[in-house]
Amino acid sequence: MSSPKYNKAKGAAFEIDVMKWFRGLGVFAERLRLAGKDDEGDLVCVVSGKTYVLELKNTAKLSLPEFWRQAQVEALNYAKARNLGEVPLSYVVVKRRNASIEDAWVIQNLNQWLKEKQ
Repeated sequence: MSSPKYNKAKGAAFEIDVMKWFRGLGVFAERLRLAGKDDEGDLVCVVSGKTYVLELKNTAKLSLPEFWRQAQVEALNYAKARNLGEVPLSYVVVKRRNASIEDAWVIQNLNQWLKEKQ
């Protein structure tokens, strides 16, 4: 069984790897600070002038409803902390076992997918 300290380090390493991957592609990306109940997500990135808040997960057990709830709450916290009129779209990024960063899964719901396409 993994220790909480190990799991935290594993998650932080994934966040750094994803941030560096984005930056390597010329995308603005920054890790967000932990803020307890007011967490604002793990990473913020700006693609084509649009801000996205990402909740990153490096875990063997997938709990998609919980991950999705966290992403939505944390994007709202991000917007509130910056007095933004609109909450940025948020995504859950899940590390795939034995796969490179670009093969991570990106999770969103159908409504958000459609909103982004319009």
